[in-house]
Amino acid sequence: MKINPWALIAWATLGICIDVGLTRFGYGIMLPGLRRSLALDYAASGAINTVHLLGYLMGTLAGPALGRRLGMRRLAVLSHSALCLGALVCAATPMAPLAGPLVLGLGRWLMGWGGGGAVLSILVMTFSAVPPAWRAPVSMLAWGSTGVAIVAAGAILPPLVDNDWSWRGVFLVCAGITGLLAVCFPPRGVMAAAAAPTGAGFALRDAFGTRWIFLNAHYFLFGTAYVAFATFAGTRLVALQSTPGLVSASWEVYGLATAIGAAITAYAVGHVRWRKLALMGAACCGAVGALVSVGEGAGFALAGAGLVGLGLAATPALVAAYARGRCDDAQYASAFSIATAFLGAGQLIGPVLAGALADRFGTVAVPLFAGGIYTLGVLVAMVDEWAMARSA
Repeated sequence: MKINPWALIAWATLGICIDVGLTRFGYGIMLPGLRRSLALDYAASGAINTVHLLGYLMGTLAGPALGRRLGMRRLAVLSHSALCLGALVCAATPMAPLAGPLVLGLGRWLMGWGGGGAVLSILVMTFSAVPPAWRAPVSMLAWGSTGVAIVAAGAILPPLVDNDWSWRGVFLVCAGITGLLAVCFPPRGVMAAAAAPTGAGFALRDAFGTRWIFLNAHYFLFGTAYVAFATFAGTRLVALQSTPGLVSASWEVYGLATAIGAAITAYAVGHVRWRKLALMGAACCGAVGALVSVGEGAGFALAGAGLVGLGLAATPALVAAYARGRCDDAQYASAFSIATAFLGAGQLIGPVLAGALADRFGTVAVPLFAGGIYTLGVLVAMVDEWAMARSA
């Protein structure tokens, strides 16, 4: 059965919009209400997000082996089913002091595991079915959809800030959409188009070679910085007694800038002159945006959110495209899985460190921490470009 690549592209865009955009960034939007409902401090709030990201890391690492055993299509169905179940568990979180955080953490772990496997299967199947020249633009389109999810979530944020119960409704909506994805997508017959990328020929040691180590290190730093910022962005504004309108507007700007950044990156990747600067430029946007967010006025909040957003989807899209250009079809599943493991490791420590710093020094420590890590990422991206130029 011949699969229309546009059907896969549409599925990939919707899938990443939900699997990453809503399930991951929705937590930061719901966090003020969750903290009040479950009496969470900043460290516990960050730890629950770390549990989610640990699940994402585990799902990504298990994905290539499960894909070889089950097939990528079945992996996609299994992963979206886990996402649906996890969202239902989160929606049923009790208000009890100890049981509430534990149940929420379990649900978030399931959502993370499902998200990791889903994103891997989405990208492997889609990249297998489209011509090589399409892969970078398709990657930008799919990752840019996270901005759409953030904008949509930001539009309903005021009641999430004021109402301690509405976060349950968000998890139910997420369960419904991911359940639909598990039942309806990808189109049947897609396995024939996605059978080649098995992950063979790429070992863990390869990830530490000159062609990969700096790209992976950059992805680790990006994961640490962006998730620290995103987890506590809304909470910081609430702590500053910002109006619900400003909190909502900051997320709208964040999401819109995410989509714009992906579009700019798609242009840059298609032009050799700008391709070399794209990864550094995305990290620069994050560094400046995070440091701007240290300011307490509305202008600082909106400008910071916009600048961080410009690099948010751009960086995963760039890494996915760069990784695809540094290996062959058979290696891509494992190469992408290992690169995402570096991202996941950064995501694990970002919320915990940022939460601990916020408890100790106040929420102003979060953008300072994120800005410093982003700046280090700029330097590593420069070294990656230098290393690739030497090996060319």
